[in-house]
Amino acid sequence: MRRSVLLEVLVYCPHVGRTVTATRNAAIDRLVSCSNAEHCRDRALQGAAPEADRPFPRGCAVYPSLAK
Repeated sequence: MRRSVLLEVLVYCPHVGRTVTATRNAAIDRLVSCSNAEHCRDRALQGAAPEADRPFPRGCAVYPSLAK
């Protein structure tokens, strides 16, 4: 199995109002991680949702499937 190339990119985050570092998976052409993810999660909902469904704010460019 071939490993995918991971690229470090800069993405503007509307939630913190500044540019953050993110990782893009070149094989699937999607953002897969964000340097600000731990601070950006909605802490009020985090305990209520299962670990696999951690909520992020609406419009999250990096985690759109987890954004509520």
